Formats: sequence, C-alpha cells, structure tokens
Amino acid sequence: MELNPQRANSHLKKKELASLTDILLAQKENILNKMEAANGYELDRNELFDPVDEAAINTQAEQEARFRSREGFLVRKINKALIEIEKGEYGLCKECDAEIPFERLKARPVAEMCITCKEDSEQTEKSKLYKKVSKSLGKTAQEYGRR
Repeated sequence: MELNPQRANSHLKKKELASLTDILLAQKENILNKMEAANGYELDRNELFDPVDEAAINTQAEQEARFRSREGFLVRKINKALIEIEKGEYGLCKECDAEIPFERLKARPVAEMCITCKEDSEQTEKSKLYKKVSKSLGKTAQEYGRR
C-alpha cells in the first residue's frame, strides 16, 4: 500500500508524537531490562535431587522462554513503530489507510490497524479457528457443540 506523504502523521500533533515516542522508548527499555535481569539467573542442575523439583523447574523455564519470545516480538514491533515515526508513516491503518486516533495509539502504541480493521481481523481469525477440525474429535467446534 502506498502512503500519501501529505497525510502521514498529519493527524498527530508534534506533542502527541513526542509523547508516543517516549512511551515506546520506555516500554522498550523496560522489556530489555527485564530480559537482561532474567539472563543472570541460572539454577545448578546438581542442586536438584527430586524429580518433581526438576519437572517444576523445567516447566518454569519453558514458561519463561515463552515470555521472552513474546517480549522479543514486542521489542521488534516497538522498533518498527519508532522507524515509522521517523519516516512519517506512523499512525495510519495498514489495512484501510485510516488515521488511528491518538487515544488508541496511546493505549497501544504499536497498533498497526484502526479499531474497526482490528476487530474484523480478530473475527476472521476466530471464525477460522472455530471452523478448524479437531484432530482428537474429528469435528469442528461448531459441529461438536450441536450434539
């Protein structure tokens, strides 16, 4: 989609863009600090005598890995938003090119879609999930619910 350079960021005031940039940078710093602090912690496997303790530690390690992955994804989205601010391409919906209101961006600074397109996207995703055939049941969730 080609952006109209005269429209890009035009609905956002300089003060609003500065505020959003500050929010994005603060979120990024917070995530990176948490990731750095988490990297310093390691448990010596020789200290584990009980298989239950080891299983609990493995479960916790898997959960922490998932969180780090999600946080890494968010950092990439933050970096993308900061680049878009620099280029003057921030704040326009990637689907319909509508202006994303400041209030939405303040609540979710990495938002790439207006609320209407985001809701449509989520409904489509939910619909696909609802129609997906369960491997264990051999039916869709919709069919299973009609018993």
